[in-house]
Amino acid sequence: MLGFLVWTVYFAAQESYILMAVSFCCSFMFKQMGLYYAPAVFAFLLAQCFRRKHGTVLFVKLGVAVVATVGVMLGPWITSVDQLQQILVRVFPVARGLYEDKVANVWCAVNVAVKLRSLFDAQSLVRLSTCATALAFIPSCIHLFFTIRRQTRTMQSTAIRVFKYCLVNTSLAFFLFSFQVHEKSILVPLAPALLLIDEEEWAVNWFVQVALFSLYPLLYVDGLQIPYWVMAVLWAFLRSCPACPAHTPTPKCVMVLQWMSMLVMLALHTAHAFVPPPSSLPDIYVVLNVVYCCAMFVAFLAYFNYRQFTCLQVQPTLKQKKD
Repeated sequence: MLGFLVWTVYFAAQESYILMAVSFCCSFMFKQMGLYYAPAVFAFLLAQCFRRKHGTVLFVKLGVAVVATVGVMLGPWITSVDQLQQILVRVFPVARGLYEDKVANVWCAVNVAVKLRSLFDAQSLVRLSTCATALAFIPSCIHLFFTIRRQTRTMQSTAIRVFKYCLVNTSLAFFLFSFQVHEKSILVPLAPALLLIDEEEWAVNWFVQVALFSLYPLLYVDGLQIPYWVMAVLWAFLRSCPACPAHTPTPKCVMVLQWMSMLVMLALHTAHAFVPPPSSLPDIYVVLNVVYCCAMFVAFLAYFNYRQFTCLQVQPTLKQKKD
């Protein structure tokens, strides 16, 4: 799924929009979480149709490509209505509730103080999560749409950069606010964020650290503590070794906050390893992980939205510095 996302961004940069649509269909047909990117991809391709002289032709070609790709993949089940319904049920698991495990999204974090599932029925929670998710990603998609519509030949690289920010923002909005999210779904916004690592070195580095930390309760249950620590140490080494120098210095205030964040994560790890939880609160460390990571992800969502909306303003400044 994530590999097809990279191909989607590559074909967007190459202006091969039919192949872009096909690769994106392959992404969400491989794993339904690929739909987290759908608003950003839709806004990008729709804007391309509006900005071109023969946009209607492109629109029809895109529609045929999407229908054909999805039709081929659903071919084995397309003759059975029951099987198609089962696919929809698995793609949109409404019957499973707002969440199952303790995942670092808004609903699970809020549930610590407000028991949403006791106050609202399933349909009300579906509507609530749908509205919250839409409100979180719509501004980013609208900005992307009008950026692409005003795009000139010299703005191609900037437009792709805005597209990558929008992919991060829409997928992170889905992770934080959508219905029935799994812990591993944090990898969905993490993938496009890594495509921005040249522009957002400290932010992406920090995002990776928090995302990995949010997965610790799941990896601990599965007995994968050693791979977890290997990944954490290797990432910290790769981002700080002389062979991978930073292109831009990290602001001192950000460095202080990042070290404070790492100390919080280390403190929670230490407490989990050496201090048994009280019998009345057996999941206290998991809950603290959820609340902390959710707060960080909300902050990252706000930051990446800010960067998307201001990247067109800072672009001339960067060009002047290069000159």
